[in-house]
Amino acid sequence: MTKEFENNVAAVNKIHVIKLGGSLLDLSGLAARLGRFLQNCSAHQRLLIVGGGGVADLVRQFDTLHHLGKEHGHWLAVRAMHFNTHLVMSMVSRCRLVVDVDSCRAAWSAQEIAVVDPLAWLANLKGTVADVPHQWTFTSDSIAARIAMQVSADQLVLLKSTSPPRGCGLKSAAAIGLVDPDFPVVAAGVPVIEVVNLRGDPKAGYVLK
Repeated sequence: MTKEFENNVAAVNKIHVIKLGGSLLDLSGLAARLGRFLQNCSAHQRLLIVGGGGVADLVRQFDTLHHLGKEHGHWLAVRAMHFNTHLVMSMVSRCRLVVDVDSCRAAWSAQEIAVVDPLAWLANLKGTVADVPHQWTFTSDSIAARIAMQVSADQLVLLKSTSPPRGCGLKSAAAIGLVDPDFPVVAAGVPVIEVVNLRGDPKAGYVLK
């Protein structure tokens, strides 16, 4: 067995979790940009997670105005992610909705992109040690990091609308609002975390960790 073959096998077996920020949903040409990015990492097993974006922001506003309560507000925000997920799936070819680690493996075995159904996935975690807290400091970025840990991901890529400043790490990213306040702790066990500005140059990724 050659070293090149071993490296190719290792690359195929690597799991990349890709979090598409909800702020990108109004990006003209998103389907093409996202498609190219996903194609560029096609050597890996890909798991796509879509953020809540403006729909989740609306839930926040309603919570502030009407005091929805943590439990209700949490699941409405997850439904915002769920809604956006189905929008994005219409842009992605050869993808499959997944609800747990086993269904991810089935999608990857079929050479498909696994796309997290956030409503079903998080419902499956309810009451377990992996359950996510119902608070606004734990948003879709932290949910993506929690899921990345569950699937033993080799890398988490955050597709954003902006780039981090030079020298930015997990804590400073949270301090400037690039990620949520809980993210540095939740993502501590993820081996590699990269931010890619999909509105700018998708090839110029920035490694946070």
